[in-house]
Amino acid sequence: MKKILMLFIFFKLINSNVKAQSIGDFYQGGVVFYLDSFGGGLIVDIADLSNPNPVGGTTSFDTLLSRWGNYSNHVPGTSSPFLGSGETNTQNFISFYSNGNFAAHLCVNSNRGGYNDWFLPSKQELEEIFSYKALIDSVALINGGHLFDDFATLYPYWSSTETPSTIDYRNTYAVYPSNFSVLRGKILEYKVRATRSFRSPINSITNIETNENKIVIKVFNLLGQESIPEPNTILIFLYSDGSVEKKISFK
Repeated sequence: MKKILMLFIFFKLINSNVKAQSIGDFYQGGVVFYLDSFGGGLIVDIADLSNPNPVGGTTSFDTLLSRWGNYSNHVPGTSSPFLGSGETNTQNFISFYSNGNFAAHLCVNSNRGGYNDWFLPSKQELEEIFSYKALIDSVALINGGHLFDDFATLYPYWSSTETPSTIDYRNTYAVYPSNFSVLRGKILEYKVRATRSFRSPINSITNIETNENKIVIKVFNLLGQESIPEPNTILIFLYSDGSVEKKISFK
């Protein structure tokens, strides 16, 4: 039996991230358009979602457009316009319409980029996206996507934000690529561009203390990618108490 000598080199890390993303990065299936204070953020897809069963017809133009929902149904929990609320809006929509062919269904059923956690962005998330329209367009083109204005140029994009009205529920916010937001009837057919969220592998780094009783939660390489322990490689270990160690083991 081979004896393995494990030598650990510990580094003290304070308030640092493994790898910070930037606005405009092509990352995890799309383009980063928003960063939170913890190293996570939001990503927008590089292409619109097509509708496999369009209501208006079967032409290539028809497949670009989708309805938001039924005309006057109020969907509880979908009226938040804020950044970070698109995912919750979408989840609440799917709870109300478990089956269907609406804009939110296209998002949650998407597996573009190898990810299956896409959602329909909120009003402010779409507005944030279009504030970086030129940058996102350029990154999308480089990576095999298309411009926001490439198809159906006169049509806006559906948000997941229903009207805040407590009386008339026929409308939902749509946003034009020019960053003009409007309330439109839910049965109108508009474009759909999905978003998803990501979290930093290590949100905050605490002081390092050696403790053999700690439970390892995850291991990452220096690029922030989840990894498995292996010799002769510098790895970062995240423990159950929130502490982090950078280790290298020699075999």
